[in-house]
Amino acid sequence: MSAKDAANAPSILAPQGVELPDNAPPHNHGHTTAAWFLTIFGMVGSILIGVGMPLESTALIIVGVAVVVIGAVGGLVLSLAGKGQPHAALRR
Repeated sequence: MSAKDAANAPSILAPQGVELPDNAPPHNHGHTTAAWFLTIFGMVGSILIGVGMPLESTALIIVGVAVVVIGAVGGLVLSLAGKGQPHAALRR
């Protein structure tokens, strides 16, 4: 173990001790504007698809798929604009 792991002494759950990564991930657990945008649009689109299937409404299914695609593209654009998780290269 390295010096940075001195505080992480062996325990019952990890008898060999704990090795921490060199670069810890952000502590926001993915709660970013880009993630919420993708989640909300994905859920709304999935609901529209789910309602359109038993109603046999092709138009509603297509609208639902379009909403999911817009959510994915919008989430990617927001992430690239800096509203998502920081990239690994930027955290160093």
